[in-house]
Amino acid sequence: MKNLEKSLVIPLLVLAIVLSGCLETPVAAPPAIDSQVLEENGWVQVGDVVRDSKSFEIGGREIQINTARITYADRELEEYLMDQIGVYRRPPQNLTAHILAMRIVLPSGIPLPSQLVLEMAGSQVEEMAGAMGLKDFHQVNMTTIEVRDGKSAEAKIYAGEIPISEKTTIPVKGVLTTWSASGSTIIASAIYPGDDFVLETEDEKVIIEIDGAAEYEEIVELLQQME
Repeated sequence: MKNLEKSLVIPLLVLAIVLSGCLETPVAAPPAIDSQVLEENGWVQVGDVVRDSKSFEIGGREIQINTARITYADRELEEYLMDQIGVYRRPPQNLTAHILAMRIVLPSGIPLPSQLVLEMAGSQVEEMAGAMGLKDFHQVNMTTIEVRDGKSAEAKIYAGEIPISEKTTIPVKGVLTTWSASGSTIIASAIYPGDDFVLETEDEKVIIEIDGAAEYEEIVELLQQME
C-alpha cells in the first residue's frame, strides 16, 4: 500500500488547505485490532507497524500528512493449508488470508470523502495484486459492511486466482473498504482463499476444502473491531 500513499498525497493535501485553517497534523496510530480478538480468531500481527510522515509546501504553506500501516494474517488458516498441501508438495510461503490496513491523518484530523478514497485505492489494490502474482484479479461487486460504532462503509469485492504450480490455481477473493474514524481515514484491504481447489499430484487429484464464506465473515468481524 506504499504506492497508495504516494498517489493520495497531492489531492489530500489540497483538500487539507482548502478545508482547514489550522495545519497541525496529529500523529497517526495504526488501525489496531485487540490482541485477544486476534487470538480468538486465529489471526496474528505480521511484522512491525510502518509509520510515515511527508511534508509538502503548497500555496506557500507547509503541511504534513501522517500514515501508519499494519498487516494481519490468518495463522490458523495458514497451518491448515500447510498441513493439507504439505502431504503432497512444499507449500508456498504466506499462503493464507491477509488484512492490510492504513490510517491517514491530515491537518486538523480532516476526514476524507470515502468515495474519493475508495476509487483511488481501488486502482492501487489491483496493481498490488499483480505484483503479488494474482491472475485476473478484478472487481466483481460492491457491498456495504458495518464497521466500528455502527458505521456503514462501502466495500469493493474482488475475485481472481493465484497459481501455486503448473496445474494448480487457488481461487482468491478480496475486500477493499474505507471509513472515517477519530479524525482520521482508515483504508483496509483483505485477500483470502475464496473456495475449494483441486491439487493435482503425479498420481491423483486432491480437493482442498476452503470455506470462503466463513473466511469473509471472519474478516468483516475483524474489521468491525479495528480502531
